[in-house]
Amino acid sequence: MQLRKVIFHNIGAYKGTHEIILTVKPPEQNVILFGGKNGSGKTTFLTSIRIALFGAFAYRYASENENYYKQIYSLLNKAAVKEGTNLFQIILEFSETENYKRNEYKFIRRWKLSNGQPKEQFSIMRNGGYLNESEKENYHSHLKETIPLELFNMCLFDGEELSRIVNDNRLSEYLNSAGKVLFNLHLFESLESDLSQYIKFSQEEKQLTQDEEDIFFLDKRIIEIENEINKIKSNEASIHNTLKDFDDRSSNLKKQFDINGGLLKEERDTLQANVNEIESERKVNADKLKEFVSTLLPFYLTKDLMFSVKGQIELESSWELREKLEGTLTDKKMNELINNIVSMHGNISETQGQVAQKLRHNILDLFPVPDLNPIHRASFAQKSDVQSIVNTLNRIDIQHYVRMIEGNQQLLEQAKELRQKINLNDQTHAFKDIISEIEDITKEISNLQVNLEELKTKEEELNLNLENTKKLRKQKKDRLQEGEKAKGSFIIANKIKELSSQFRIQQQKKKLQDVQIEATKMLNALMRKKAYVSSLVIDSNTFEVTLYSQSKEEILKDRLSSGEKEILLLSIVWAMFKCSRIRLPFIFDTLLGRLDKTHKQTVLSTLIPACGDQVIILSTDSEIDQFHYDIIKPHISNEYTLDFITSEERVEIHNKYFDFKQQEVIQQ
Repeated sequence: MQLRKVIFHNIGAYKGTHEIILTVKPPEQNVILFGGKNGSGKTTFLTSIRIALFGAFAYRYASENENYYKQIYSLLNKAAVKEGTNLFQIILEFSETENYKRNEYKFIRRWKLSNGQPKEQFSIMRNGGYLNESEKENYHSHLKETIPLELFNMCLFDGEELSRIVNDNRLSEYLNSAGKVLFNLHLFESLESDLSQYIKFSQEEKQLTQDEEDIFFLDKRIIEIENEINKIKSNEASIHNTLKDFDDRSSNLKKQFDINGGLLKEERDTLQANVNEIESERKVNADKLKEFVSTLLPFYLTKDLMFSVKGQIELESSWELREKLEGTLTDKKMNELINNIVSMHGNISETQGQVAQKLRHNILDLFPVPDLNPIHRASFAQKSDVQSIVNTLNRIDIQHYVRMIEGNQQLLEQAKELRQKINLNDQTHAFKDIISEIEDITKEISNLQVNLEELKTKEEELNLNLENTKKLRKQKKDRLQEGEKAKGSFIIANKIKELSSQFRIQQQKKKLQDVQIEATKMLNALMRKKAYVSSLVIDSNTFEVTLYSQSKEEILKDRLSSGEKEILLLSIVWAMFKCSRIRLPFIFDTLLGRLDKTHKQTVLSTLIPACGDQVIILSTDSEIDQFHYDIIKPHISNEYTLDFITSEERVEIHNKYFDFKQQEVIQQ
């Protein structure tokens, strides 16, 4: 499509009849330049073209209704309405190649007021002749199919909208929507949606077998799981970007800390190391004291009693031995011993009983009887424990522990003094805020990493679930195909849906590969930083854009300026149009307002000439001044200035872009 002419009659600020020629002389002179200050009628120009082509559909209405007519009434010239004029119209002329033949079309939308409400008349002329109602409806339906409203809107590059897309980080969302329309993938999505509706209807009407119904619900579950996985991937990408931002911020803070700290930072590190060493020594001492207090101190405090216990036990040992001997060496036992001796050595002078008694007493006299009452009656192990404790108490140097307590107190004072120096150093050199921010960032990074691990675990579970669900679906499908209904409508619908989905995904990947190459070339041609980007990658699932430098390192998009982000968006959309081979006019409305001088220059000298057969630029004199006008001048076929006459509330159209010489005289 190529626009030829637009005629306004009492539309917006265009009171009366205004004719604007839009023909161009491609490829060299493919630009029509409109100049006008804010409020001069540039927006009305764009709105009128959209309404001329699409009518109520331009506002997403299926047909003319009350809301549509409210929009139209607001578009009518107010002075003409007050004067009682009853003719308001937009005529748009354009050419289109159909079946290798160029046809000239004229869309005429005319409104008349009836009881203060506009009523629309719409007619179409082709090659000078009017189409009848049937032909008109057929062609208009064909136009809306071949040039959907979404596609036409993409050709209208509104600087304000582009800025919002850039600032709100909606680049991937915008490209996803654009790709579907430009590559006609929305048609396959519509087909898949219709097939899904058909399958759903069959299920609701109970026309499906059990296997068919199972497959229907499994398909729903697969879509749900894939959506969940895509959401997780999106969240993971967002977390990775945030982590990169935090890492960069932390690195910058640490670098700032080092630069500001210099030698003082090294001293601070030394002081901190000393504090750590002191604290380590205090901990060792504290552990030793704790062990002493919990084990030996109670015995040390009662050591006299322990020594008394030891003596008592020793006495009881002798007493126990004598008691045992008395119980063992009875008179009877002694007589037996004497008998044995007599039998071996013959008679003795004393009686046997006297000898036994004397011998027994002599033996017992070897173990004097302690004057005590037994208290402990300790076992061998208990005696050993008491002896060990007494030996340890004899070796204890209590002053060693006293010195240890005093030493720990001194170490504590030293640590306090060093910490005070560190705090004073931090506060004096403004390190406190930096350290605090680094700590906060570290905590955030830790939390994000935990979240990332949780998401990865969830993604693994979902992928496993998805794989199992697909396996189950395949089993059901194979079994169904083996049955009598293998040729049924359900199977056919599912096959077509699967083929459509596979083809759409493959086409999307293929097209995006071409787009990546073309967009990288254009981006480097437009960017002020030459050869800054070595490659541009667009994820075929999420449409997330990743840039890489010459060293193959990722370039974070957040580091780009607003102007550079806008250049990135323009480069990708331009590449999409080029790879789609769709030939439509490009319309740029206040595109250059947020670009610096260099980027304005590259857009005008490189991008605009490459934008196809017809480019319409709507600009203020601050966007395209004398310098930038001279750059675009060789490519201009027609130029206009829209001059709003405030006192008469109407627009005058001059066949020349702003008169810069006259402006210079006025300024002087």
